[in-house]
Amino acid sequence: MRGIAMVEIGKFTAETLCGRDTLLLGGGEGKMATVAAAVDEWPGLCPDTALIVFDHGGRLYESFAGEALLADFSSEGSVIPDVIEPFVSNEDIGISSENIAYAVRQALYQEIRSRDANDKFFDDLGKLVTDRMLAYMLETAKNVVQNIASSRGGEGEEGVSAALSRLNFFSLLCRQHRYIETLMTKTIGGESDLLPVKYRVAEAESEGRPLTREFALAKYILSRELRFQKNAERDAPAPFAGLLTTNGENTNTQRCIKMQADASTADFRALVLMMVDNAALFAGNETLKLGDYLRAPAGRPLFVASSGNAAADRGFAPLLTAAAGAAARSAKRPAVVLIPEIDRWGMFNYLDKFRQNWERLSFTFGYDNFSRLSLESRSEEDRLLDTLYSSSAQRIWHASEEERLCKAFDAYVSEADVIYRPEDLDGEIRAIERDGRISYASLEEKPERQRVRKRARLRRSRGGSKLWITEGAKRREKLTLESLLEEGETL
Repeated sequence: MRGIAMVEIGKFTAETLCGRDTLLLGGGEGKMATVAAAVDEWPGLCPDTALIVFDHGGRLYESFAGEALLADFSSEGSVIPDVIEPFVSNEDIGISSENIAYAVRQALYQEIRSRDANDKFFDDLGKLVTDRMLAYMLETAKNVVQNIASSRGGEGEEGVSAALSRLNFFSLLCRQHRYIETLMTKTIGGESDLLPVKYRVAEAESEGRPLTREFALAKYILSRELRFQKNAERDAPAPFAGLLTTNGENTNTQRCIKMQADASTADFRALVLMMVDNAALFAGNETLKLGDYLRAPAGRPLFVASSGNAAADRGFAPLLTAAAGAAARSAKRPAVVLIPEIDRWGMFNYLDKFRQNWERLSFTFGYDNFSRLSLESRSEEDRLLDTLYSSSAQRIWHASEEERLCKAFDAYVSEADVIYRPEDLDGEIRAIERDGRISYASLEEKPERQRVRKRARLRRSRGGSKLWITEGAKRREKLTLESLLEEGETL
């Protein structure tokens, strides 16, 4: 490289990424080399800081030689992170289902870009419906935990806390979704008698037996929302009162509110569906309590690989990140979230929110495909780099001939100490920019990374060889054109 003696060049290490929001820019091979080197060095240099690596294809995990954790819903041996328990256990957030629901909704609701007041109206009500849906799911899941604690002899808060430590509250929450979803549909349809009336709830409580989820939900609505309807002259709880409740005749507004909530939580719903449909497959996998991991990472990175379901991935990634933020706050420990391909995980629109809400998290992120990121973020390409730049405290520039990046480098970086620009760099040199000032670091080129472990794929009940087109096909009697025409069918 020309003139390499003109500038002091240090050695790139994992510590460069620890504790700073970092944007990775430039060539794909150089960027991935930076990421791989940081991950490899992490246990030795930063053993007390948890590292969460969103590794879409699983290549970083398979080539990592140290001890590691894997969250991959398509592989055996995956841990199942409890992404709800950190909110429940947090001293501030966990005081009510409303607080938890609000914090969770921040990580799963994709806000629309309002074009007018009508858009904003339905988006705001969609958020309220989602808050209520999550609160109901939390209350019914909490009831399961309390019943389990009671059946095992656990008493009071200590018994419930002990039961929660042995369970995956996220899995329990997912199991409540279908019931609450049905409740929403019936509410819009104007159906009555959805939940027990007030005196029946009191009777069930006085008997001291485990409450069903219907009774538990009715108790919650009566005691917390203070909204109920008259039903045969008795007080009966009205789910989603003021949002979806109708008389069953004029339901257009309520249906539009529900449609907006559904559209903005589509990825979360895909995640829930995947968890419920594959519950038997996941039953043998260990639960990962994020608080325990944050308190004692022991140099083990947590790798998160794609489940093969793109929508579920986009639902899981922000929820896991927010849960890690809540766990880090409770444990008073830092964590680094490394996302080399942020465009594959649906995380871009959450970055600013997460940086503001979860002060103990720092993010290192890059992108794989700029056009896909623009589409994912719903941002115009000419403004996207500005947004990326402002979302980071430091930037690591790699070798690149891309005109867009070279222009950005000239726009953002002070000329005072620039010796090499992106088109002058090679595979070894990184330009590290903070506050417009540049320093350079080298990364010794290593041999091609070898796989040291292999993920074992889950065997789903349908079998990997079956195609959608073959599903439901049975051996049938051979048909002829004449027989089809005789029965009035068409080809």
